[in-house]
Amino acid sequence: MSPTTVIELSPASDQDLDIDETQLRANGHAGELPRRFGLLSLLGLGFNITNSWIGLAASITINLTDGGRPAVVWGCVIAFFVSGIITLGLAELASAYPSAGGQYHITFMVASPNTRAFAAYVVGWMALIGWWITHASGCIFIALNVVAFAAFYHPSYVPPRWHVWLVYTATHGICVAINLGIPKLLPAFNKFALYLTVTAFIASIVTVGVTGSSTRVTASEVFTDFMNTSGWSSTGLAFMIAAANSMYAFVAVDAATHIAEEVPRPSLNVPKAMVGTIIIGGITAIPFAIVLMLCMTDLTSALNSSTGLPSYQIYIQALRNPTGATILQAVVALLYFNAVISLVTTWSRLSYALARDNGLPFSNTFARIHKGTQQPLNSIILGTAVVLIYGLLYIASSVAFNTIVGSSIMFLNITYVIPQAIVAYRGREKVLPPRPFRLPGYFGYIINWFSTIWVIFVSVLFCLPSTMPVVGSPASMNYTSVVFIGFLVLVLLFWAFAKRKKFVGPDVKESLLREANLAEMELMHTRDSMMKLEA
Repeated sequence: MSPTTVIELSPASDQDLDIDETQLRANGHAGELPRRFGLLSLLGLGFNITNSWIGLAASITINLTDGGRPAVVWGCVIAFFVSGIITLGLAELASAYPSAGGQYHITFMVASPNTRAFAAYVVGWMALIGWWITHASGCIFIALNVVAFAAFYHPSYVPPRWHVWLVYTATHGICVAINLGIPKLLPAFNKFALYLTVTAFIASIVTVGVTGSSTRVTASEVFTDFMNTSGWSSTGLAFMIAAANSMYAFVAVDAATHIAEEVPRPSLNVPKAMVGTIIIGGITAIPFAIVLMLCMTDLTSALNSSTGLPSYQIYIQALRNPTGATILQAVVALLYFNAVISLVTTWSRLSYALARDNGLPFSNTFARIHKGTQQPLNSIILGTAVVLIYGLLYIASSVAFNTIVGSSIMFLNITYVIPQAIVAYRGREKVLPPRPFRLPGYFGYIINWFSTIWVIFVSVLFCLPSTMPVVGSPASMNYTSVVFIGFLVLVLLFWAFAKRKKFVGPDVKESLLREANLAEMELMHTRDSMMKLEA
């Protein structure tokens, strides 16, 4: 079978379709977005967003409090391991059902006919909320860095929260403008961002490792000497809360699934990009955590840094040069800026896909692709309104804002395992069609059930306060459970009163999907055979 293989839809078809478009039609939709991405640019987008080593730099406060240096290192190792397992299970499902809807579309495809619309609707909204909140977390981190730099070099400047909101808003606006202004260059941008973050990782780890070598702490302080200052009487529980927090460094692994309609051979390239994102994440984040902890000479000052950024203070300790530390921290902020650009690309596709299936209010409006930019412009406008209004919450209460940001890890991970749980419960071979990326035999069941059980367990940890006691201290409360239940109630009310009879999901052609997936697998085997012959 040649790379230009086509599949005839029906005798009445005006033209034959290639495998990619046939897969999309079988999943219930026609292609509206140009397939500009390739495997490398898709991998770039995925890792640009997840970017585990800078995610770790931005989220180590809880780990340092709940276990010290070992909680940062071993928390990262555990998060890499479990996130890798979860990603394997989701990548297989993305290979079977490539769609911009990602896990919500997959849920519709694998659930029983009586429950598929409701299950997909809830997963779709949880995923979209999780992505919007993740985007907000990137914008606020960039804003905090900007005001921290200003305050560090101008000690008399005490930034009010509304200054942070202004930078937050400007960050979002610039990233949206880039998405709309240069859509044809987005694949090239994501390739460049991948090279940049790998280069920055190498430069950062070498600089910190070499300059901090004379003052580094002992290996036992990094790997075994736990320091639980959280107030929890159980060091084990405190450590598990820290390990759960470490999953922020590997969040948003579903990014590639939402670009499935813009890349050729998505059933093969999407899982490759997802697994590649996790592998690069582990290769960068774990060594970075070790070097950072070796060169952190004063844990207390890192936690109590006037900048509010522990990683910035650790850079200062390691380099003993404020200018050099500022440059390294600015690199982290720059990489976060790149991530936010890719975040807009990703959640706008998810929003568009959900609207395309009538899952949003005014779905006809938000499901449109703007002809000039070839982007889901109205969906981007919707997300912009949500992100900016949500940002106003920071002015009122940074605690409330940060609590909701923390809930994004739980929201997204729950959406990763709901379709896996359904597949494992209903029977993998009974439910899943042929797919190029396939977990063999009972290994697939182990992956699916482990992922489900872990996320249930870790969701409980997400709802626990990171420090004790909390009585009389609203700032130390954890409102994640309140946020989760609140959002879930709103989604269920909207389902009951607005979408229960209107949201029916895509018009799926299962026999055609099976045919297209088999054709993709045959093409893959043909290419592999040709490469072996050439070798």
